[in-house]
Amino acid sequence: MIQLLIADNSSVVRSILKEIVFNSQKLKFLGEAASVDELKNAVKRLKPDMIVIDENFFGQDKSNLLVDFCDSNNITALVYYKKDTVRRPYIKNIQFEEKPEFIKFSSEKISEYAYFLEQKILEIKRDILFEKHPVSTSLNMPGEPQPLKKVSADFVGRKFKAVVIGVSTGGPTTLLELIKSLGNGYPLPLLITQHIDSFFDKNLITWLNTETSVPIHLAENNTKALPGHVYFAPSDMHLVMGPDLEDDFHMFLNHDAPVNFLRPAVDKMFDSAAQILGQDCIGVILTGMGADGAKGCKHIKEVGGYTITQDEASCVIYGMPKAAYEAGGACEVLPLNQIADRLWALVGKPRMPLC
Repeated sequence: MIQLLIADNSSVVRSILKEIVFNSQKLKFLGEAASVDELKNAVKRLKPDMIVIDENFFGQDKSNLLVDFCDSNNITALVYYKKDTVRRPYIKNIQFEEKPEFIKFSSEKISEYAYFLEQKILEIKRDILFEKHPVSTSLNMPGEPQPLKKVSADFVGRKFKAVVIGVSTGGPTTLLELIKSLGNGYPLPLLITQHIDSFFDKNLITWLNTETSVPIHLAENNTKALPGHVYFAPSDMHLVMGPDLEDDFHMFLNHDAPVNFLRPAVDKMFDSAAQILGQDCIGVILTGMGADGAKGCKHIKEVGGYTITQDEASCVIYGMPKAAYEAGGACEVLPLNQIADRLWALVGKPRMPLC
């Protein structure tokens, strides 16, 4: 749980922000401040992981005092600025976000925004992680960044049929970066199992579709996966592949028993991909807690498919990729910012313009 301190001059805004945090399962309300003195005392007393604060909390046109305060206290902050003002860049541990009209939020909107705030704060956490631990592009070894290596001769000319991706904690913002980097026109479908709480799956799809022009869907039972489209397992349903007489495979949904105490489970999807597509499958394990996907990733590699695990430096949580790598399931370990390039290289085509 990320512990938040809320600072805003408006009691109404503070109460709405508190309600938003209460609707989150990953954020914890630690306290609030209505003045600069209260903020200073609360930071010393409560030691929050992050503060959520208005840009003008220190006074109109005095945001430099806010930056100095965060810097001197080594505090990470999400700072809201008003619409139509100049957006500030990322500054050290501070990230700026346009302030929505909180006073117009309905109960439904509060619930939706709770998910958005979770992902935004995880994104800030990841940005700080990048700053503290510069990404190494070498294969699971620290050192100077290196260019992406050429595709192994064993995989040149391979007619891959799908990319399957497993991800958990930190997934939404990580996936958004990957999908944006991949761009439009990728010649394979992407099937994704993201560990996600019930009822948030549709919100995730809506959010991703507003942030990228790549077509993104919740997978539907017994349907064809189209090239260049992204399909997510719905909450509480396993997404698997099955044979089809006319196509290479169809997507199927089922309510089988949880795997690794999870439904949907990455291992369930990866095992079906290994069985149905064999060597014509690409498997990717991204940031996440636990070991789901490790066995399935190894299975894909054993049948001749290509597997990628995200490196530690670019992960929010280096759990799932680490487990897959240690199980012997990785053909390659890459930072997030090189995975899209590798996916294009594996299909032997130039990358299309980014979306």
